[in-house]
Amino acid sequence: MRFDVPADQDVPFVLVPLLTGGYYEEGMLSHIRALRRRGDYVDVGAHVGTHSLWFALQCNATQVYSFEPVGRFADRLRKNIDLNGAADRVTVVQRGLSDAAGTASNVLSESHQVGFMAVPSEQTETFEVCRLDDVLTNRVAVIKLDVEGMEPAVLRGARGILRRDSPAIFAEARNEAERLALFTELLEQGYGWTGRIFNATPTYEFRRPTSRAEAWVWRLRASRSVLGSA
Repeated sequence: MRFDVPADQDVPFVLVPLLTGGYYEEGMLSHIRALRRRGDYVDVGAHVGTHSLWFALQCNATQVYSFEPVGRFADRLRKNIDLNGAADRVTVVQRGLSDAAGTASNVLSESHQVGFMAVPSEQTETFEVCRLDDVLTNRVAVIKLDVEGMEPAVLRGARGILRRDSPAIFAEARNEAERLALFTELLEQGYGWTGRIFNATPTYEFRRPTSRAEAWVWRLRASRSVLGSA
């Protein structure tokens, strides 16, 4: 895969593994590929497109929807999609996601990370926010979320999709409070934690059980994880 790096900027942290023959969060992405789930893949917090392009070029995706509200990242995302000839397989949506439509603001840190009012900065950007349920109508197979603690709100805005399609969910939680909120929301929606954790910032795999055995093990594991946080 090919990625655009402007000459006057440092290499984005998500592209650094490419310099040594690796790929950012490759363990999780290889696992998602091995699931071979057919349908639309949703990349929430797409940044410059490493995950979106993997989904489009390596997985069984019918279409990839890349949600990236930050203008400069969305522009780079589109360039990277074009560089890889994937414009027909990846749709960029320059909006944020939550449990209600409206607007939100973010700030950009010096390291080019995105945070929702998490660090002081004069670089602010306001963008449109929508619910995933109001945007996607086809079958959703996989949802990946990395949105700085907003994961539960995004999932609340996707309850119809989760109920209809039971997509596999890969969601990040940076700390114990975020993990508790994430697990609680997905338990309420009938999901269980598979026990798998990926990446430097813990990213958890959730799926809706397909058998009584899975239901018992996965939901018990998730419940214990929540109770252990209380």
